[in-house]
Amino acid sequence: MFDFLMWPFMIRAILIGLTLALSTGIISSFLVSNNQSLIGDGLAHISFTGIIIGVLFASQPIWIALPFVILAALIIKWLMRNQFVEGDTAIGLVSSFSFAIGLIIISTSSGFNRSVESMLVGSIFSTTWSDIWISLTVLILTSAFIITGYAKLFSITFDANYAKFSRIKIAYYDYMLAVLTAVIIVIGVKTIGTLLISAFIIFPAVSSQMISKSFKQMVIQGLLINAVVSLIGILIAHFLGIPAGSTIIVVHGLLFMSLFVFTKLKGRD
Repeated sequence: MFDFLMWPFMIRAILIGLTLALSTGIISSFLVSNNQSLIGDGLAHISFTGIIIGVLFASQPIWIALPFVILAALIIKWLMRNQFVEGDTAIGLVSSFSFAIGLIIISTSSGFNRSVESMLVGSIFSTTWSDIWISLTVLILTSAFIITGYAKLFSITFDANYAKFSRIKIAYYDYMLAVLTAVIIVIGVKTIGTLLISAFIIFPAVSSQMISKSFKQMVIQGLLINAVVSLIGILIAHFLGIPAGSTIIVVHGLLFMSLFVFTKLKGRD
């Protein structure tokens, strides 16, 4: 019954799914609570172009995509922090510009032979061990950043004035969170897809928020939700022969709707 767990591609899919779920889950609550959840969607569109450029000029596209997306994340954060434009507007400006460049490159390049569909919806079952090691390294770095800076990140998220008064280096934490988000998004685009990776950041927070009594509970439960849903989604996708990324998001959506109905019915009691 569990023979599929002996297949290397399935083991790699589960490992990358869990590490990516934990990485996105641990930053989810901070981004959503600070009204920055759309940055994931914007960076996903930007990473699409980064990977396209990487495919054309390098054997490992991720090493081209990473600095490209990190630079874009820093530009977005700089525009937001200096209030040149509103947050959502900054994300839209940079991401749409980058995405348009990617589409132009595809349409004009005769050497581009990679499936655009696989880039949009991901291909978690084609994950390599190199992808897993990179994802695991990012998970460790992200966890260390969140754990060591939790109190300061909490203050910045919920009371920026107090954080400023307390002389917390707000700019440092803002930019570092943006950089880590960019790195996670690039890895996620390859496995979950450009169109779906932002949901990996949004769903854990909004689902756990409905059943949590504190922010710390929200973070922990978001991690658990993301990990369990990812595992269930990968297994369902494998047995039904459907895209894993899409399946994971559908399971997330069903869970969110179930929790929403449950909390509404509970509130009437």
